[in-house]
Order: sequence, then structure tokens, then C-alpha cells
Amino acid sequence: MPGAILSFFGGWWVRWFGRAAALPAAVPARVEPFVAAVPAEASAPPGARDDPEALERSFRETVRMDQPPARRISITADPEVRRSTLDALEGLRQIPALQSLVEGVVRTMGREGVDVDEIVGALQKDSALCVRVLGMANSVVVASEQRIDDLSTAVQMLGIVQVRRMAQAVFTLRDAQRMAEGLDWRHLWIHAFATAAIAEELQRRLRPGASDQIYMAALLHDVGKIVLSTVAGDTYRDILVASWNGEGRLEDLERETLGVGHREAGVIFACRNNLSEVVVECIAHHDDPCKAGAHRLEVALVAIANFMAKARGLGFSGSRLEALDGELEELPAWRVVEEELGRKTDVAELEHEMTRFFSVLRQELHGLRDGS
Repeated sequence: MPGAILSFFGGWWVRWFGRAAALPAAVPARVEPFVAAVPAEASAPPGARDDPEALERSFRETVRMDQPPARRISITADPEVRRSTLDALEGLRQIPALQSLVEGVVRTMGREGVDVDEIVGALQKDSALCVRVLGMANSVVVASEQRIDDLSTAVQMLGIVQVRRMAQAVFTLRDAQRMAEGLDWRHLWIHAFATAAIAEELQRRLRPGASDQIYMAALLHDVGKIVLSTVAGDTYRDILVASWNGEGRLEDLERETLGVGHREAGVIFACRNNLSEVVVECIAHHDDPCKAGAHRLEVALVAIANFMAKARGLGFSGSRLEALDGELEELPAWRVVEEELGRKTDVAELEHEMTRFFSVLRQELHGLRDGS
């Protein structure tokens, strides 16, 4: 990729997503993904495998179709297609939804030493964001005794990191609809935010503080799908439809049609833009954590979080779980976790303990989707 790209991203991209692999990024204090507490009465939602109609709606909205086509789509790879795809990746300058992560209030809140007044000033420029912040502060989950009408109080109650992540999600979902012709990636980004929140929660429960970059690594684990759809929008839409129609697994169809799978595309994009080693490893190996050369625990937790998000229908990753994907407790990632922690994890007990977490996360993600 031309050197101009590195200079383009050298400012906002590296400062926000983390320094180059050898330099650890600064980490905010740990918070709940979107809310500060969990209601005791929350119950577990049904999984995506139990709600095929909701999953199909997500697919149709992603590919902008009223009904999925009944016919099989013929996809034939050109012998030179890999080189063509790699050339397109080399020329990719930015992705709108990622650019949006550091605009306005998000960029303001990312500065070292930022104070509440600065954040409030940035929030006031976006009425929808103000509504989201006040709504979160006034939810029964966070504040059940008195109403919060002041932005400053709301920001102090929720915390800068939490407000920043919520703003990050709102801006990203706004841009997700215009990223590629014929595609609406809002469901994919909701899946990404869900995976990030779950991965961070898993780390908190299994090994607190193991990595300060797991949230961002999980958030970007499927960025290669965004990358491929950016350089080949119409073709990638056909690939999604073909995968949905049972013509093959998504990454196999990507390689067959474009010569490059989404993990490889994501790694190329991440490396060219100096993202951290943790992010690169999670992009490369979240489908098979046993192959990770470094940061094996983080990669395994992202893999588990990815599965959990899919199984609960939290967003739509571009493909559905299949029988070949197995069940949660059978994931090879658990062997990696056991090796890294030196102990086995009671998967059923862990999943039960996270019931309320999942319920609240679903509520917050649903609010983001409706507000986008």
C-alpha cells in the first residue's frame, strides 16, 4: 500500500486504535459495555438458532432485499482475480464507518486530560447523541431513584469511556448504511460491538487485565468483510447471498470469487495501518485460535465471544452458525484458554453467570439499532 496511506492514517487512526504492534496503547478504565449495572430480574434471550426469522430479517436488511432470492447465484473466479483484489486493497484509503469513530465527540473524548465540560460541549452539537446519553443515564439500570436532565451529571455518572463507546457505536452505525452499494452493514457493526463487549467481559471474569486491547481487537475481528465489500461491493453482496443460499461457507466463497478471504483482507488492512499485534492476531486467527502465534488467550476469547454473539442473534456477522460450527462448550478455543490459564473453565456455569450481562447488552444494542 502506498506510503501516503500510512501518513493519512498516522494521526487519527493510530492514536485511536492503538500504536504499532511493539508499542502498547494506553487503556481506559474498565466499564460495562454500555451500562453501569445489570437488573437482577433480567433473563437470558433466545439464541439465533432458535429465532431463524429474526436472522433472516437481518440478512435481508444487510443485502437490501425484501426476500432472499430463491435461485442459486453463479459465481466464477477469474484466474487473475486475486491480483486484482490485492491491488484494490493496496489502493484503499479509508473506510467511512471507521473514519466516523474518531470524529466530533469521540475524538474530543479520546484526548488525554479531557474534562467533562469539553465532552458536554461536543455532545451538545449532536441532538441524537444527547438523547442517547440522557436516556442511558435515566434508564432503570443506571439510575432508578431520580431523573437526570443535565448532560454534565449524565457524563459523570456514566464515565468518559462508556460515553465514548456509545458515541463510537452511534457514529459507526450512521455511516454503515452508505459504506458499499447495495449493502447495509449496521447489523455487522452491532455484531462487532456485541463481540467486543462479550470478549471484554470474558476477560474480566477469567483473567482480569490480561490485555488492554481486547475490546478493540474484538471490535475489528471482522473488519476484512467491510474491506472486501468496500473494494468489490456488488460482488461481495453476491457472495453473501450465495453463502446464505447454502452454496458454500462465506470465506470459501470469498477466496473462490475474489481470491482473498476476509481474514487475509483484514490483516492486510490492519498491518498497513499499524494496528497493534493483538488486533492483527485476532483478525487472523479468530476462526482458529489454536493457530495463533502470540496473544493466544485474547484470540481465544474473541473467538468465543464471536460465537456467543452469533448464538444469541446479537447483530448479523454476514453468515449464520452451521452444524459444522459445533456448540459453545465444544469450541477448540476453550483448549487454548485452558492452556493459557492452567485450569479448565466450567462453560455452562460461566454462561449462566453471564445471563444478566447478555440480557442488558441485548437491550442496549437494540436501542442503538433503533436509533441509527
